[in-house]
Amino acid sequence: MKNYLLLLISLLFFGVGVSAQSLHDRQSRGAPDWFKKGITYQISPRQMSEEGTLKGAEAHLERLRDLGIDIIYLCPVNVADTDMDQTYWSPRQIKSGFNDPRNPYRAGDYFHVDSEYGNDQDLKDFIDHAHALGIRVMLDLVFFHCGPGAQVVKQHPEFFKYDKDGNFNRGEWSFPVFDYSRKDVREYMKTVMQYYIADFNVDGFRLDVGDLIPLDFWEDARKTIDIMNPDLVMVGEASDPTYTLYAWNANYGREICYPMINYLKKSVSDMEACDASTIRKAHEKQINACPKNMLFWNFLENHDIALDSYNDRFEKVLGYDRCTLGMAFIFAIDGTPFIYNGMEVCYDKLCSMFGHKGSWVNWKDYIDTPHARERMANIKSWAAMRKANSALTHGETVWIDNDQPKAVISFKRHDGVSPDVVFVGNFSDKKVKVRLADGTKYKINPWGFVFTEAK
Repeated sequence: MKNYLLLLISLLFFGVGVSAQSLHDRQSRGAPDWFKKGITYQISPRQMSEEGTLKGAEAHLERLRDLGIDIIYLCPVNVADTDMDQTYWSPRQIKSGFNDPRNPYRAGDYFHVDSEYGNDQDLKDFIDHAHALGIRVMLDLVFFHCGPGAQVVKQHPEFFKYDKDGNFNRGEWSFPVFDYSRKDVREYMKTVMQYYIADFNVDGFRLDVGDLIPLDFWEDARKTIDIMNPDLVMVGEASDPTYTLYAWNANYGREICYPMINYLKKSVSDMEACDASTIRKAHEKQINACPKNMLFWNFLENHDIALDSYNDRFEKVLGYDRCTLGMAFIFAIDGTPFIYNGMEVCYDKLCSMFGHKGSWVNWKDYIDTPHARERMANIKSWAAMRKANSALTHGETVWIDNDQPKAVISFKRHDGVSPDVVFVGNFSDKKVKVRLADGTKYKINPWGFVFTEAK
């Protein structure tokens, strides 16, 4: 969630009592190869099809497989709270104007699929179909809070935090907050995870605002998960790297993705004052503050960014070239790339997770446009390169100095096994001639890039 970033910046990476240096000297848990090598595609069922259902989303699986996607991350599909009291709605939910109480991130029942998307069997069918195509499926776990009318509230009111007047202690998003000082809360949440692993054969979890939940809960949950499926992946919507020492396999790559995005958003009038080397500095700071071998989920858009853009999606505001440069960057930099639904066809209209009407991707009007065909061809090519070249999935990022540092970033991916992969990106509105430290020269168009194996 976007506002969550502000809190995380104030915490700036570190768990209590853990210095940056001591963290950097330690090894992260790491991730299985299927995630390191994978390309993630996020599906919000409301936005993925005209039906707005799991069946509607399932109809896209073969197309996504052919694009090179091998991991699907589903926004929450469990029953959402239907309580109409807007006291317990998030500000963003109210602002959306849909007047729909069903916020996917405000759970009503953790143990069943919301009827808006289908039923429990539809989720099992979706996962089985994906597995048959060689695609893994990750679900969203929203464990920090839930809706006031949720089943767990009715069954276990003692699970929640309250103020001195006996009212729910509501977090930033106005929802009742779980009390993780209680052992029974922790056991309940572990039961939810066990349910989706055992009954649905899920391959991983994305953990909503995960580092607002105590680290020792996730470490204990990890022990349970490792018994059931040690290959399962947990990714935190978080910036605190201490969670990846044992509990999680990866975090969001916010510390590099947001500087990259902010640079793409600079207006032409800002260009003279900008310096693309800030992207390099952000990456170096990220790496130095984190355990060795830590993995990042890198994005240009996700459901939060698309939501908060309303009708001014990146594809519309930034344009095709800047968005393509941003997507090439997340495929090239260390970590695993993350594509939000519709980005492959350059979708530029409303995609709000708070409602379906007028908010689903109009595939038929976009999928066969020249820009969409070129974008999908690029993704296919980049996906094939990631699968064939281990430098992109297991190698380090080595920054390369160049003679145009205000406009151009340049680095290579290197693992000593596969050929190095070179990325040179022109983050400016002018054509540049750039010379790298090794003497290689390029002419790159505005917002253009080179992304290729070194000769």
